[in-house]
Amino acid sequence: MTTDTTTTTTSGGALRGRDFRLLWTAESVSKTGSAVTTFALPLVALQTLGASTLMMGVLNAMVWLPWLVIGLQAGAWADRRRRRPLMIGCQLSSALLIVSVPVLAWLGALSMEYVLVIAFAVGCSNVLFTAAYNAFVPLLVGKGELLRANTRLMGSEQAANIAGPGIGGLITQLSSAVVGLFVDAFSFLVSAACLWSIRAREPSDRPADPAGGTERPRSTFRDDVRAAIGFVARDPYLRIITLSNACTNLLMGGIQALGVVFLIEGAGLTAWAVGAVTIMISVGGLLGAMLAARVSTRLGSARTLLTAPVTDFFLLLYPFARPGVALVLAFAGTLVWATGVVVRNVTAGAFRQAYCPPGMRGRVAMTIRFVSFGVWPLGSLLGGVLGTLVDVRTAMFILVIANVLTDVLLFIGPMKHRRELPAEPDGVSEMTVA
Repeated sequence: MTTDTTTTTTSGGALRGRDFRLLWTAESVSKTGSAVTTFALPLVALQTLGASTLMMGVLNAMVWLPWLVIGLQAGAWADRRRRRPLMIGCQLSSALLIVSVPVLAWLGALSMEYVLVIAFAVGCSNVLFTAAYNAFVPLLVGKGELLRANTRLMGSEQAANIAGPGIGGLITQLSSAVVGLFVDAFSFLVSAACLWSIRAREPSDRPADPAGGTERPRSTFRDDVRAAIGFVARDPYLRIITLSNACTNLLMGGIQALGVVFLIEGAGLTAWAVGAVTIMISVGGLLGAMLAARVSTRLGSARTLLTAPVTDFFLLLYPFARPGVALVLAFAGTLVWATGVVVRNVTAGAFRQAYCPPGMRGRVAMTIRFVSFGVWPLGSLLGGVLGTLVDVRTAMFILVIANVLTDVLLFIGPMKHRRELPAEPDGVSEMTVA
């Protein structure tokens, strides 16, 4: 098994070092630009192409589809290659893809079919970038600093989620949604430049032949994917975390699918309430990122994950939303829930990066995401069916209560007996990284 070393210093000053600041800047700028596109691309489809409601739904599905199509393969690919060049290539590709939309719009040659293809292609690039990015962070900072590193990275992502739509709205108001896509394309170029400037060089994760010192032949993609799936399925901690995430995202998919209908038709609110809920979730995410290191240090990483039933309970206030005090309480409950979700996500992400063998980080991260994100469309369907069988408010109550009940999964296995999650798997020294 290879060691987790780089030419970069991984002591206490790694987070203040030039390389990490460049990675942090690259991630922050790229996420802000992507948040602008999340706002601008549907507007381009709606305003420029007159897309129907069905086409808008298909457009959203095309963004998520790459996780199901190439999610597992992306992890194996990231583990076979240097991560930094792969990330740079993804950012440059995304810039070219995004900028082609406004260019074709100005030429009068843009079609809905092309926008759908671009949404899928950019989604594929994002999946590959995510696989490489998750494996690259531990190469810049030591295991002891992963929690704080992920806190900063997650914090900037949540801040981008807050600022991005606002920037997109301002650009659209002053000019057009098409111009907003230029902003995103430029952000990808800035991100690529920052990644290019990182000086740390990655070690090879190719396993050496114990008998001779030469590298063993590469395994196949199928073997790599199977090894990652097996690692997650057998590990008592990753297995439970993945199962819990999948159940949560299944139910969150249903809640999101019913959100707009519930707030406007079920609760009798106006469209501003939809935006306000989005803001509450983003602000809660930012607070969670800021508090994650403190909470995890105080409670311990295992106990932090076990707080899920407590913070998820506050989401029960959301289905009570209606004009007046109930709406304020629903906003407050959403804020607490979102804060808890991000605290746990940061803690679990830092644990996974430190826990997994270096040569499997990309594959393991993408295996977990494949399962977690893959159930989201099923959750949306579940929400639609429930909303049809019963009234929307009742359906929302069912989904939120089920979300709290599924948190019991985290108490299955050894996690409930620990304060801190383990630093490495049992028998890691004997493990062979495929």
